Amino acid sequence: MVKYLLRRRAYFVAPEIPFDLMIEILTRLPAKSLMRFRCVSKLWSCLIRSRYFSNLYHTVSSSRPQPLGLYMSLNSVHWARHLKCDSMELCHNPGKSDLLSLRLSSSSSNSAESSLEIDLNFPGMEGHMMFVLRGLILYTICRKACIYNPATRQRLILPAVKSNIFAQQVPNKRVCNFFGHDPINDQYKILCIVVLNSKHRLTSEYWVFVVEPGGFWKRIEHDDDQPRFPTRQGPCINGVIYYLASSFTCQDKVYCFDVRFEEFRVIQVPSEVSKYAYSVGFIEHGGKPAIFDFTRIRETGVSELWVLEMNGGTWSRKSLVLKLCQKHLVDDVNIMNLRMHDTGQNNEVILALPNTCYLLYYDLIKNDLRKVDINRESPPDQRLNIYVKLMDKGENIMPLEI
Repeated sequence: MVKYLLRRRAYFVAPEIPFDLMIEILTRLPAKSLMRFRCVSKLWSCLIRSRYFSNLYHTVSSSRPQPLGLYMSLNSVHWARHLKCDSMELCHNPGKSDLLSLRLSSSSSNSAESSLEIDLNFPGMEGHMMFVLRGLILYTICRKACIYNPATRQRLILPAVKSNIFAQQVPNKRVCNFFGHDPINDQYKILCIVVLNSKHRLTSEYWVFVVEPGGFWKRIEHDDDQPRFPTRQGPCINGVIYYLASSFTCQDKVYCFDVRFEEFRVIQVPSEVSKYAYSVGFIEHGGKPAIFDFTRIRETGVSELWVLEMNGGTWSRKSLVLKLCQKHLVDDVNIMNLRMHDTGQNNEVILALPNTCYLLYYDLIKNDLRKVDINRESPPDQRLNIYVKLMDKGENIMPLEI
């Protein structure tokens, strides 16, 4: 009997798993496992590397409950170096930069020091231009745009823009990179703005790079009444990149860059918004671009939220009044140094001060302010700058290739 069973088992062939079921199983695995499974066969490798599977994996992972999380860029620059080095020439004398992952178990957590982990370490990163989009991180090193995928640990450094401005032997040259996604053609594009501020005269160039094999920098034309330099990075919503830009004489304007058609549209900022860019944040609120003006939060506890409606560029206004029991959290804050970095989950804006060990989370719906401590020390001769971006809900396993 035993021999008969062994003989039948030798001829038994397990039924093949249907291809659609295999895809469903793979989308529920960790990204680290998928990177190893590319070696199973050519079929699995082509599937996992395909754009179809990458988008499906991002959608499925976005629907799973995940802890609150942030990406933090901590830039430590020695005071002596900083005083002698122009901010745009930091690549010639870089300090230490750490990209860290900060995860909280719940929105009610008051301390995050046990959840702080180093994700990437490299010199010369300009953390104030860090952009998170669909699980990918765009940052700038020595005027070059770089993309980092935390899920696959892959980093891509794009070639430098061959701008005529760089050839001029004058100071005050600035590069600003913005990250966008075209949902129609499923393309990722980088908008690069090169600005020259020379003798109270602004000159700017606009370049676009399509992140795909064979991609290259292409210069685009934009007619404006007066060149402006970007002051606040904004979100990318439904294929449109938003950012604030200003000039010496005019108030900020909202620039809307259509990623698909590579065209600009300009919208005037409400005159009531503060003209001091440092006390204004440009965020996404309710699926719409919005300006968060916290100029008077210390004196009066009142902030203004301006939401850009999608019906031709009109603005809606909402006044936010901070609770009296939480006013002490901003009483000792220097508004000149306070920066708004991103919109967290549950409609919370993230505020931070340089060289501090905590973040402020301000709930725009409940008018609730809370403090999150971060245990991160720096030597006394160094300055610590904290730049924060919200983690995407979903992971992106798209291979980075050009």
